[in-house]
Amino acid sequence: MNKWLVLGAFVAFIVIFNLGYLFHEVIAADFLKASFGPGVQRAHYIIPVIFVAFVLYVTLMGLAYPVFHLYFSERRGWSRVATGALLGLFCGFLWDALQGGIIEYATYNVSLPSMLVDSAYHTFEGALAGTIIGAFYRPVTAGGPARAS
Repeated sequence: MNKWLVLGAFVAFIVIFNLGYLFHEVIAADFLKASFGPGVQRAHYIIPVIFVAFVLYVTLMGLAYPVFHLYFSERRGWSRVATGALLGLFCGFLWDALQGGIIEYATYNVSLPSMLVDSAYHTFEGALAGTIIGAFYRPVTAGGPARAS
């Protein structure tokens, strides 16, 4: 795999893993906790499970990025960063906001405003991760070194 893609995914992981804590436990903590019904949120998070989920998230984005790059950057002329942002918006909304927020509103005892705020955050988080991956990515040409695009 492309070393720049791996580095970008690693940096994206570090940024969104820590930003997720900052958003959920500092910035929006009181609002979110007040919006959940009894028994919805654990007293203590299972950090290793969250860690693995974030690793899988950026790994899947990293695997998908070269396909997006080929279509949007090489064929349509988009920048790597714009291509990454689009991939991240797509992943953040489908994987996290839709499934992890809006459907949870219909399933669990949580308020709609809290899930909309959380879903908006996760869409932003995905776009940020994709942007970071795109900023680091350098496609490798057959038989040649990485080239900038």
